[in-house]
Parts: sequence; C-alpha cells; structure tokens
Amino acid sequence: MEKFLLDKYNDLLKDGSIDINLYDKYKVKKGLRNDNGTGVLVGLTKVSEVSGYYVENDVKMPKEGNLYYRGIDVAKVAKMNGNGYDYENTCFLLLYGHYPTEEESKMFSSIIKDNYDLPEGFLENIILKNPSKSLMNHITRSILSLYSFDENPDDISPFELTKKGISLISKMPAIISYSLQAKTHYLDHDSLHIHFPKKEFSIAENILYLSRNDGKFTELEAKTLDMALVVHADHGGGNNSAFVGKVVASTLTDIYSMIAASMASLKGPRHGGANMAVLDMMQTIINDVGMDATDDQLNEIIAKLLNKEYFDNTGLIYGMGHAIYTLSDPRCEVLREEAKKLASEKDPKKFEFYYRFEQLALKALEKKRGIKSCANVDFYSGLIYEMLNIPRDLFIPIFATARIVGWICHNIENLLYCNKIIRPATKYVGFNETDE
Repeated sequence: MEKFLLDKYNDLLKDGSIDINLYDKYKVKKGLRNDNGTGVLVGLTKVSEVSGYYVENDVKMPKEGNLYYRGIDVAKVAKMNGNGYDYENTCFLLLYGHYPTEEESKMFSSIIKDNYDLPEGFLENIILKNPSKSLMNHITRSILSLYSFDENPDDISPFELTKKGISLISKMPAIISYSLQAKTHYLDHDSLHIHFPKKEFSIAENILYLSRNDGKFTELEAKTLDMALVVHADHGGGNNSAFVGKVVASTLTDIYSMIAASMASLKGPRHGGANMAVLDMMQTIINDVGMDATDDQLNEIIAKLLNKEYFDNTGLIYGMGHAIYTLSDPRCEVLREEAKKLASEKDPKKFEFYYRFEQLALKALEKKRGIKSCANVDFYSGLIYEMLNIPRDLFIPIFATARIVGWICHNIENLLYCNKIIRPATKYVGFNETDE
C-alpha cells in the first residue's frame, strides 16, 4: 500500500509539474503579491491600517511604520489608559470605532466578565476529553464545539455576530488555559490544576491566573501581557488569518467555523509561530558565545546566519524584517519598551543582549542588502512570554486570543459592505484530450 502510494506520488511529481515561467506568462500573482512585493488589493476596510512603505513609480519605498486601529496609532492606543484593561478597551475601539469613555469602558468590561464562564459541562466533556499534543488544534476543536451550545448558532446578522464574538473573546482565557492543563496532565503526566475565571480580573490577568498552577502573578506581569494583547489585536484585513476568515465567512457560514478557519491559518509557522523561532535562534547563540559575547563575536555569528552557515542554515535572522514594515515595526517599538520594563524585574542582562543583537543585525542586513530593515514584533514578544514563564504551548494561543477581535471586525464589515462570496480564479495549464 505504502509503495503504491509513493510510486503514484512520484509519477505525479514527474509528469504533473507546473513550469514556473507560466506564472509570468499568465500574470498570476503568486501569494496574491504584486511584482514589487506589495499585496494585491482584495478589499476595503475602516477597521485598521498597516502602513510601512509607499509606492513611487511602481517601486516600494521605505518609511517609518504605523499601525492604526480605527485611525488611532497603536503607539497612542498603548498609552491611552494604562489601567490594566487596555485590551478590553482596544476591543471596544475595534468593534465600535471609537475609544470608550470611562462609563463605556466599565460597561463593556462588565459584559466581558459576565461571559467568562464556559457552558455547563464544557470543561469536562469537551476540553478535558481527548487532549491533543497541539494546543491550537485542541482549541480550534473547542471553538467549533461552542456551536452546539449556542441556541441560534447560524444567526450571522452583524449584531448577533458582535454578541457571539464578545462571548468568544471572553471565554478564550479559560479555553486556552484549560487546553494547556489537559495536555500537561494527560499527555505530559503532570498534576491537573483547574481554577475558575475571576470576575474581578481582566482578560490578561485571567490568562495568567488560569494557566499557572498557583494562580499568582504580579501587576507588572499582567500589564505587560495586556499590552502584548493590544498590539496583536489586529493587523489589517489582508494578513493570512484575517483573509482566510473573510473567505470562509463570505459563504455565510457560522462564526465558529469562521474563527476555526482563522485559527488553522494562524497555527502555521509562517504566521503565528515566528517568535518561537526567534527564541530558539537566540538561545542557540547564547549557548555558543554567552550573553557577555563581544560585538565582534556577535557579528561573526550574524555573518554565518546570513551565509546559511548557522542555526537552521536558511539564511534568515528570525525577528528581523517584515513583508510590510521597512524602517520600523510599531508593534516592536511598543513591545521593546514593555520588555525592558519587565526585564528590570526579571532578567535585565538578557534584554540588553537582545537589544545589542538587534542593533548589530540591522546594520549587517543593511550592509548586505543595501536597504534598511527593522526588527519585527516577534523579536521581543517571545522574550516577553519567556520572562512571564508562559509555556511555549501557549504562545500561539495567546496570539489567537488577542487576534479574534480583529477577525470578527473584518468579517462583520465584509458582510455589511461587500457581502459577495470570495472566488478568485486560476488558469488551467495541464493536459487536455484535444491536445493529442
């Protein structure tokens, strides 16, 4: 059986390959990218804007990066409140188009808290049964299961989608934390620790409380995680997981199926897992030369990375560069400061090492490529999660928890103003009987 399948697969590779030149011949946009590296326009949005370059004479030109939530720069959003509920306020901003007043913030936070608890029996019958070695798969399955606990799950009117979305956002701390506990207990053979969400805690606080065996955390830890949620809340309607969600939702399916599709997209290492690659790369460097390494030693390693002679031999320096941002990634700018504050309590030496490596790597990249580059959000987010003692299994689920509000907003907007099934075309270049 195995040999038969392998033979047929090899036959397909030999006889069914597509000539790479046909992409140019038929002007096919690989990955929905234009020839100059910019994205093909596939929609309109007022939810958020990602700005990292401008186009002059069809050439992509660098500029300082900006990420706008409903027209407000994320750097400003990050400083607008500071009461530890910034993520909830950011959700309100993205959903309703303006930053909440103090009264609106209290009311919205109260609604979030009223939706923290999972349906009766959900923990025992859905999450704790059949745990998975992949938390993202387990969480996605749990989200799909919420369909069965919704009295009217196929109602996709915008107002109902908003209510269902808020309920889902509220339940994510419990879903991701209990999924972690299930894996830790049943697959890793450790003790099972179940706490129940506390109404007095924010979403960030509940993630720390529910995922830690002792449930303890500091105010600085909670505020740092809260800010990480803020900068990951949305990134335009064209990023892979948001676009996947819009494609699926354009069929008029339910919100749980739409979110599950976006979750599946985010799980991929090209999308959600880059900060783990940064951690692995940096730990390898630390193991080899130590955090007291000289600049010359680091430059030597950076050169080896670029020459495909170090770490995974891909030629990549993980955490450096971005498809859209050129001179700066605004999310990285925010998280760098958050990492510095957290490191003052946790590990100041490691932060300084990361910062020094960042500066040297950017200089080397500019020298090699002739253009300036920037560190991206993944360079410091993984370090932050590591200093927060968050298990690696939770890295992408936390990203997903933050991003759900963005997926919901873009899909509501698409249903309101576009409302057409997304159906691009492909060109057939295979064999036809008439060719004989």
